Amino acid sequence: MNSSNTRSETYCIRRATALVCLILLSACTHGARGPKGPPPVDPIATVSPSQLRAQGLSFARAGDLTRAQQYLAAAYSKGYDETQVLPEIVKVCVAASRLRAALSYAEPYLDRHPGDAGMSYVVGSIHLALGNLQQASAHLNGALEPGELVIDAAYSLALVESRQGLSQEARAHLQHYLQVAPQGAYASRALRLLAKLNREEVQP
Repeated sequence: MNSSNTRSETYCIRRATALVCLILLSACTHGARGPKGPPPVDPIATVSPSQLRAQGLSFARAGDLTRAQQYLAAAYSKGYDETQVLPEIVKVCVAASRLRAALSYAEPYLDRHPGDAGMSYVVGSIHLALGNLQQASAHLNGALEPGELVIDAAYSLALVESRQGLSQEARAHLQHYLQVAPQGAYASRALRLLAKLNREEVQP
């Protein structure tokens, strides 16, 4: 047998060995995967909306605001009364400084419940914090509807109006706030802002 034939046989043996190795490797890999089973069960799927809400509130009390939002949102998506759970979701989002997320829940809610003065105040305050003065004004005015007065909205609205140069309107809302809540949370700030607006009015 000449050297040429020997080299040819060696090449064939090596090639066959490599092919067998590839086949065995493929078989091992396929075996490791095993047969496809059913998709994993969603752990939330079997939990009632009231249980989800309770767990969400528990997370909120513990300071885990991300999980609180997730569980409360899951309770809402599974049909929990939105007039109760949506304000809780918004509160959690605001506490976590996720203001735009809060608006994504609160504004559609207000479209469905335009008479909710408390939510109007919250949405107006969020827009004020974001610097959206026109939207803030619209929603804060909504919190001042007859019979649905949220007195803190009067101060916030005065703040918006003062930034917009509407001094007369701002003074009126500040005076109303101080009349209704002279010891309110914003009373000292309302007095300072009112004094500032009055000084500006008398200056030449």
